[in-house]
Amino acid sequence: MVSTPELMAWTAVVTATMLALAWLAERWPLLKAAIAAIEDVLSAVYLTAGLSVVMISVVTRYVFNNPLGWADEFARVFVAWGAMFGFSVALRERRHIGVDLLYTAVSDRVKHGMDLLANFIGLVFAAFMSVTGWKLVVFLKTLGLKSIYTDIPEWILQLIIPLGFLLFALQFAINLFDVLRGREPIHEEVAGV
Repeated sequence: MVSTPELMAWTAVVTATMLALAWLAERWPLLKAAIAAIEDVLSAVYLTAGLSVVMISVVTRYVFNNPLGWADEFARVFVAWGAMFGFSVALRERRHIGVDLLYTAVSDRVKHGMDLLANFIGLVFAAFMSVTGWKLVVFLKTLGLKSIYTDIPEWILQLIIPLGFLLFALQFAINLFDVLRGREPIHEEVAGV
């Protein structure tokens, strides 16, 4: 069991590390571009692989009447990994769903403060989730559980939790620096809503 002070300390370490990486990304545009490219490629590869496995599974199950036991597990893992990497891409492109009822009613100075606060809270939350996700992975490794169909250790399948949230935390940190530098996030209006 992890104590609360230890969890808070590790969350602070991850938060500080992500801020340092975001600071470096501000100074080295190639690093920022590399992070974006890695997120894009990982998201596309895992989502494509997951959807391909689903398609193969449907064909083998309903056309050949021979379901593949491993296909559902791989599809679930690939889509989960692709979605986690995709969350970071969506955050980078400011495409997450948001309720802006209050946001549109306040001054630009208050909007700036809200953007700073939202990105900081998101950074700390994602750092916390990466730490707790890592604790889960370590716990699963000690249990020695393996997948039923593929015999892959369960801790490997769950690595997406800490990795995905680390990328998410890094993107929140990069967005935080963008707001601090005056590059305000784009809040798109949806026409007709």
